[in-house]
Amino acid sequence: MRIAPLLAVPLLALSCKQKPMDRVEEIRDQLGGDSPRWNAALVRCDGSRPCAPEIAKSIGGAFDDKKPDQISAAAVAVVVAREQRGSDVPSPDVWLASMHKATGPGADALRLATALAMARVADKHARPLDTDADARAFLADVAHAIPGACKTYASLGAGADPDAMPLVESPDHSPCVQRDLSRPTGPGGTYGQGLFRGAAGALALWKAALAALHDGAGVTRGDARVALDRRLATLDAATPKIVPKIVAAPAGNTWNQDEHSSKLGPK
Repeated sequence: MRIAPLLAVPLLALSCKQKPMDRVEEIRDQLGGDSPRWNAALVRCDGSRPCAPEIAKSIGGAFDDKKPDQISAAAVAVVVAREQRGSDVPSPDVWLASMHKATGPGADALRLATALAMARVADKHARPLDTDADARAFLADVAHAIPGACKTYASLGAGADPDAMPLVESPDHSPCVQRDLSRPTGPGGTYGQGLFRGAAGALALWKAALAALHDGAGVTRGDARVALDRRLATLDAATPKIVPKIVAAPAGNTWNQDEHSSKLGPK
């Protein structure tokens, strides 16, 4: 049976003891608290591969990152809040759009999970990020907390040397870093270089997620809205204080004018 898209909330009549939408609602309700108690039926990730499809299956449906339904959104919520592996999920703009305007328990779960993951770490980064260690810690937390975060952030957060990374994955050449820098919340696609170019991209994505959460609060109801508003207050207080060190692009570089000004393909 096809599960309705995020913009609607279907009532499923399935013959199992706990229906898929019951599980989705349970995930949403648990995410209203700061220490969710996860249903044992939700599969655990082993770290070897992205597991949102497996979590969606254990909820009772298939995972779709192009036109997500309530189950897909709930699966991503579990990946973010329980597994802390946001960068394992593809298609960041799909999830930003879902947080921005989608309705239903899966969409609410996604907003609550992302806000919870961000709020857990916001205060420790609410200061100038001047050292490499500061930048790497922030990059790691963005990769954990935001669905679809660039894998370059996860690599840098884990200690990768920007100069030794494969070219297309390095912060100077990664399409997803450039995409984040080019967001309205970023300093522009030609900004900076190296580790702190990556940190600036991660902050732009963080701010884009925060904006989407604020917009989505308007379509969130009940206890979920109360919990979301509480987390947004934490994020609103901390985010303006997160200031990565400013770095300039290399003098006389060519990618500044050419590669980083070209149109982006998919992630």
